[in-house]
Amino acid sequence: MHFATVVERVRSDFTEMPCLELTLAQAIRLWHVGADDCRIVLDALVEEGFLRWTAQRTIVRADHDSYINAPDWSLSHIPVRRVHAPNRRA
Repeated sequence: MHFATVVERVRSDFTEMPCLELTLAQAIRLWHVGADDCRIVLDALVEEGFLRWTAQRTIVRADHDSYINAPDWSLSHIPVRRVHAPNRRA
């Protein structure tokens, strides 16, 4: 497989699944490439700013945190009403 082909496949997978997080071993199995070739592809995408390595030694999209920590504003309009339970005495 050509370098450019693997780069586009990796970019496509991370675009389709923005929260994708893989170890190097998982990436090698997923894309069926050798360890050195996989590392070169991932490092190229890191250098480009599309991916980044985490402290846990996984690879994620560079904007990965924005998906995890973003508040879900779509639910902010739902009114919440407190309902008191009736007193139950035995």
